[in-house]
Amino acid sequence: MPFEEISISSPRETIIREIETQIIRGKLRPGEKLPTERELAVQTGVSKSVVHFGLIELKRRGFVTIVPRQGIYVADYAKTGTAETLNEVLRLNGGRLTFKMSVEIVELRNAVEGGALIRLAKNHTDENISRLCDALDKMKEAKRLDSGIPEIARIESSFHSLICEESGNDMFSLVMNSFSQISELLWQYCEMFWGVEGLIEHDEMLIAMIELGEGREARDYIERIFVDFLDAYEKMQ
Repeated sequence: MPFEEISISSPRETIIREIETQIIRGKLRPGEKLPTERELAVQTGVSKSVVHFGLIELKRRGFVTIVPRQGIYVADYAKTGTAETLNEVLRLNGGRLTFKMSVEIVELRNAVEGGALIRLAKNHTDENISRLCDALDKMKEAKRLDSGIPEIARIESSFHSLICEESGNDMFSLVMNSFSQISELLWQYCEMFWGVEGLIEHDEMLIAMIELGEGREARDYIERIFVDFLDAYEKMQ
């Protein structure tokens, strides 16, 4: 069996990772000025052109701000970053989310899924409902097989992504899918809180509301159960 060629990080990627790591771990703070390109080249032992293009990439990822004739500054990546920035943060944090990040991501997901629920409830077909029911059956089968938290979370995340897909709005689906890995982690927490039975009950309720054309009620429902989760979490602290 042939093996694929092993890829070794380039000098440019290495310097990107080094600066990213220091920013994400708080060693470099927002607003802090970085050394010049020439100084970074000397300190890291790579060419000035490598440093230059590395900084351009860091700017694209939302980690630095480049001000012409003034310098390079650490950006507040929470305000300037993208989904790619979030993936880098998770990679360096071992996949862990702070509680604040978790809350904000769920609020974003709820906003996207809420719009999808309204659209799907208004325009749904029998085929849409059938596909959602098939996805729910997968959850019930996973419960019967005691498939474990990661698999339950994956199925539940897929169910909610399917709602966006079935809504017919490709942008809803694209945004939801961009957070698929993060969503699976968050659904693990939800499974531990509500249990598989609770997740199934929620999904059954959503399907029923969609079928009745109650999209706004379904949107309010997912927001309400999230508030219930937050209230319970705060009481445990």
